[in-house]
Amino acid sequence: MGCDWKLAGGSVIDGTGARAVRADVAVTGGRITDLGDLRGLEAAQVLDCTGRTVAPGFIDIHSHADWILPAAEHATLLEPFVRQGMTSVLAGNCGFSPAPVSSVSRESARDASRLMYDGSLAPEWETMSAFLDDLSAGGVALNVAQLVGHGSVRSAVTGVLETRAPRPHELRAMERLVDEALDAGCAGISTGLGYSPGIFSGEEELRAFAAMAARRGRLFTSHLKAYSWASGVYGHDPKQEPHNLTAIREILDVARAAGVRLQISHLIFVGRNTWPNHGDALRMIEDAHARGLDVAFDAFPYTAGNTTCAVIFPAAILPKLEEVLRDPEQLAGLARFAEMAFEAVGFGLADIQLMHCGVPEWNHLDGLRVPDAAARLGMAPFEFYARLTVASHRNARVLNHTYSGDRGQEGALRAVLAHPLCTIETDTLLTREGHQNPASYGTFPRVLDACVRDGLFSLEEAVRRMTGAAAERLGWRDRGFVRRGQAADLVVFDAARVADRSSFEEPTRGPDGIDDVFVNGRPVLLGGRYDAGAKAGVVIRG
Repeated sequence: MGCDWKLAGGSVIDGTGARAVRADVAVTGGRITDLGDLRGLEAAQVLDCTGRTVAPGFIDIHSHADWILPAAEHATLLEPFVRQGMTSVLAGNCGFSPAPVSSVSRESARDASRLMYDGSLAPEWETMSAFLDDLSAGGVALNVAQLVGHGSVRSAVTGVLETRAPRPHELRAMERLVDEALDAGCAGISTGLGYSPGIFSGEEELRAFAAMAARRGRLFTSHLKAYSWASGVYGHDPKQEPHNLTAIREILDVARAAGVRLQISHLIFVGRNTWPNHGDALRMIEDAHARGLDVAFDAFPYTAGNTTCAVIFPAAILPKLEEVLRDPEQLAGLARFAEMAFEAVGFGLADIQLMHCGVPEWNHLDGLRVPDAAARLGMAPFEFYARLTVASHRNARVLNHTYSGDRGQEGALRAVLAHPLCTIETDTLLTREGHQNPASYGTFPRVLDACVRDGLFSLEEAVRRMTGAAAERLGWRDRGFVRRGQAADLVVFDAARVADRSSFEEPTRGPDGIDDVFVNGRPVLLGGRYDAGAKAGVVIRG
């Protein structure tokens, strides 16, 4: 009996962290059916992998691709993901998922989609079940598992800018929406506590949502309230306890009280004055893990990350942000406050790079740092940034630098990536327009190349962080490893040649050394040629 595909003569890294072994891999009907010395096995198609490595397809444990997947052209747009070896994504992170949607939140959901999708989505669905059904019916380029966003749930009940705590009947309505999403197959609940409405949530509300995930044995993920030494979210003096450590302590306490599996999203240290406390943060998480809390975290291998332009503004003014930014007197006071806050953190407008202004007359500024863009328009930097925020309806995309380091100063970043509790993510906003995040093009090759070369871990451990470890966090039993019976999500790369070629200046340069990718047994990248029509992915439920 033969097989559909035989990947012959490669060095197999199975995703467990075990040493590579020479083996052939047989694929039939979308599954790995055999591996070992298969020279006598007939195959309809043979891929010669001699001198190359065969590994499980890479899993992006923190993705925002769910805002792209409904688009008919999404497979073309997601080509850079496949070219870096990605076969699966966990979407719905940072509290934002495309469902649920209600009459209360439909307009804000459409507005929010502009941040992560060129133009905007006009969601026809209301429930997570309907959203996932639409994805399945249309076909998906990659495997996708979905989180339901706390922010989307809260917005559907009370609106996106409601600052008060939910009333008991509102919390019950939120729980019904979460239950529907988990029944539909969502992998867990995400929170985005640095954004509205998550930023307005108290511990009692967060414990309630964590308990919803815990009752179903699902994952609870959290974009923390603060990632910098000082933050306007907390009122105490950061010299007593740095605010980013307070945020970590808060979410650990929430998870411990609920008994939930916790994934801390993109563990970063924003601003030069925050980098030194990375050791304290890691020890805090290690201690919680040692005392029995099922906690881990993810990170991207770059010193910048994408977000919305509104993220720098204090939570207290978010409900009336445009009003404040349009008022010259209030704007002047806010500029003075921002200058002091930036100095305390070790971060400033010069560390913000424009990805996409989303304002037609200013889109030519994409790729510039804020002071350079402002100078071209003859404006002061803060004035320009305020006007950009208003004109873009808070949806200008920016790339904030000084995340866990900067060029030549990457000690905090390396410590995070090297930690055994860390899995790898992209956390990228990939769109057709604007200046891109290099994470869209080079995250996984960068880990295989730079992180291994710099001695953070072995090649086998690098693969585990991007495959088996992520699958285990998600509770997946049938993918993430090269084993008999597993889904045939596979990547073939040249370990001696693989490299990330992207940069902050030239982010769209594709990687070297990855020429073949299989999704559910179908070659979507073969000999360097991408098949956008394959749509070989599945919606993973449960």
